[in-house]
Amino acid sequence: MTLRVFAPTITAMTTAAPLRVEDLAAAADLSVDTVRYYQRLGLLHRPRRVGRRAEYDTGHLERLAEIRRLAAAGFTLRQIADLADGSGSLQRLADDARARRLSRHDVAEAAGVPESLVTLLCDNGLLQPHDIDGEPRFDESAVTMVRAGLAISAAGVPLDELVTLAADHAGHVTDTVDRAVALFADHVKGDADADEELAAVVRALLPAVTRLVAEHFHRTLVTRALDRATDEGRRPLASALESAHADRLVVDCSWR
Repeated sequence: MTLRVFAPTITAMTTAAPLRVEDLAAAADLSVDTVRYYQRLGLLHRPRRVGRRAEYDTGHLERLAEIRRLAAAGFTLRQIADLADGSGSLQRLADDARARRLSRHDVAEAAGVPESLVTLLCDNGLLQPHDIDGEPRFDESAVTMVRAGLAISAAGVPLDELVTLAADHAGHVTDTVDRAVALFADHVKGDADADEELAAVVRALLPAVTRLVAEHFHRTLVTRALDRATDEGRRPLASALESAHADRLVVDCSWR
């Protein structure tokens, strides 16, 4: 099965006649100002000039469809412009992402913790750095994870027990993730001559998968906690979960 990310429907063109900018905008379901803005940014190639008249064609319409598809998948307009530069542009975006990786010291400083704690979390498999040029590097989510752990510890959970529990969780997650990666590799394909399409698919899928896993864990956690509190007669805990409307928590996952 091949998965694709589609743009909103664009009115089919039944003629190859030149288009005015108003016609192009209407066919693409965009405003004229948006079309001209994309052109100023270099996202849309310039129209052919016939005297003082600008003439667009179906190639412009197809490009607008591509822009909307990539934008819907989470790419910024600047990234879309970079992707249009040539076959190496996607690699440059990946290189830029690697260059923004954080060191252990960076993570510790941003989270306001000793670097030794970051090392401890890495040793227990809770933080999994990428190896870049032989050095461990992290993305910004590592800072968020460390802060979340500190918040749980501040609520009264012993840090060493929290680390042990989280390490056990990480071990079970790894097996599931390996199976998920294998499924993706086997069933989600991209065109060899359009790497940006596969990048768009990945960018659309990652938030969806993350929400799916987080929502499942959240629902299971709340349900089990309520059941256990009720069975053990711990009514204050059950009341706290109910009064906090824990079952209504919405997991938000989006690109920054």
